[in-house]
Amino acid sequence: MSLILLVDDDAGGLEIRKMLLEREGHQVLTATDAASARESFRQNAIESVILDLRLPEPQDGLALVREFRDASPELRIVILAGWSADLEGRPERILVNEVLAKPVRSERLISSVRKRA
Repeated sequence: MSLILLVDDDAGGLEIRKMLLEREGHQVLTATDAASARESFRQNAIESVILDLRLPEPQDGLALVREFRDASPELRIVILAGWSADLEGRPERILVNEVLAKPVRSERLISSVRKRA
């Protein structure tokens, strides 16, 4: 399947989503902060990023969106947003492929990942 970088500062949600995606056959790397997300992205051939926008601040997620898109124009970027207003009117909105509202249902997350796979 694909190599996914899953970034979320909520350890419980991160682990559940990781297990769910691995059950679907994906290889999943995780990060709980922007620094470790950057490091994983640099060291691996990531095909998709699923990113909680607030890490714990929206600026962290927005910076990662810009950096990842600049580094890899073909990368699929899916945002998990508890506050959809964080992206409204922001230039980063056009850089992401999809925004999923938290809490995201398992079926919806899997469907989003399958769009790329």
